[in-house]
Amino acid sequence: MLKMLLFVFLFSSRLCFSQGTIESTGSSISPGDAQAMLDQNNKVRNDVHVPPLTWNSEIAAYAQHWADSLTTVYNCKLNHRGNVGKNYMGYGENIYIHMGALMEPFKPVTGSVQWYSEIPQFKYGKLTSKNWYKTGHYTQMVWKNTTQMGAGMATCPDGSIIVVANYNPPGNYMGEYPY
Repeated sequence: MLKMLLFVFLFSSRLCFSQGTIESTGSSISPGDAQAMLDQNNKVRNDVHVPPLTWNSEIAAYAQHWADSLTTVYNCKLNHRGNVGKNYMGYGENIYIHMGALMEPFKPVTGSVQWYSEIPQFKYGKLTSKNWYKTGHYTQMVWKNTTQMGAGMATCPDGSIIVVANYNPPGNYMGEYPY
């Protein structure tokens, strides 16, 4: 009986953090780096007992398009994609920029780690205009109704790196609990 419980625990914890192998990411992020991002997001979600996300290559392509646009059209200024127009898909969005010299190759999971770093400022409750600004990246990561994510990455002319993650369905609805 104890062996069976141990097997179930080990097997179910693996399911919480991984969807298996990501073969094609849909973006410039490598399959290994995409898996690291997905695992980081799912660890954070597991901490608050929210079901894991799966990687979606179409969402990743959408994120990649915006990361590329930020590095070219917007001169590496961070802007969220507008919520109108023919290219708007209605996904939740987190953006991160790494500026400065790199001592080793950049890993896009750094964006997820930075978004998670908002947790000390989060006090569980409904999302409001007062708490969203400081914790909106974190609450998008753990939004209870979100089931899929994808991410893209692009490099600015000065060497800065932008990571965009999109989430489906989106989260961060004012007046609702994230989980």
